[in-house]
Amino acid sequence: MGISFALIVMGVLVFLERMNAPYGLKDGWPWVIVALGLGGLYKNTRSVNGWLATIVGGLIVGSKYYSVHVGLHPTIKTFFVPVLLILIGVICLWKFTKD
Repeated sequence: MGISFALIVMGVLVFLERMNAPYGLKDGWPWVIVALGLGGLYKNTRSVNGWLATIVGGLIVGSKYYSVHVGLHPTIKTFFVPVLLILIGVICLWKFTKD
């Protein structure tokens, strides 16, 4: 379900970009993460991965467009999101190979 939501969001963002709107995939990519999380929560509200993706995506959207600032050391700020995404991916792979 999360992939479906993410594809819909990506399609809308690419459509907006092609229509020369000021907002497109380049600016709206965090919404794809939120859509993946919400899709996971739609299927199972106890999904840790769904909650984590929704919260991380929401924080990215909040810090990018709103006044949500997380005060972190620059090194942590630089590597936090990529490392977090890699860990989430590894956990998901481990969970699916385990089942």
